[in-house]
Amino acid sequence: MSDLDRELQREFAAEEVDPARQESMQQEVRKMFEQRMRFVAGVTWVSHVVLIGLLVLGMWMLQRPELSERTAGAFTAFVGGAALVAMKLWYWVLQAKYAVLTELKELQVQVAELAEQLPARD
Repeated sequence: MSDLDRELQREFAAEEVDPARQESMQQEVRKMFEQRMRFVAGVTWVSHVVLIGLLVLGMWMLQRPELSERTAGAFTAFVGGAALVAMKLWYWVLQAKYAVLTELKELQVQVAELAEQLPARD
């Protein structure tokens, strides 16, 4: 641990920080992004059910005797599978985005609280 780290830890320990206020602000930030992720998760689950149904329909159509029905079944199964993969990727990207945004907002709250504690300069 460097001298700067030790000095910063001593300064932060000496300052009086209201942990309840800081915790409540962090909980508000987390709650906001959890609500957004709940909506995204709901949309994802509904689309998964629909797209899996489309994929199963396409696989069932592949069993049909007519060539045109088999072709339509292959296309339907392909579209259902590709859309399912795209939906999973979309969910993972949004999940990572909201995780990063949550951490960033918490950092902004901490910086704002530390800025309040600095003495005023003219």
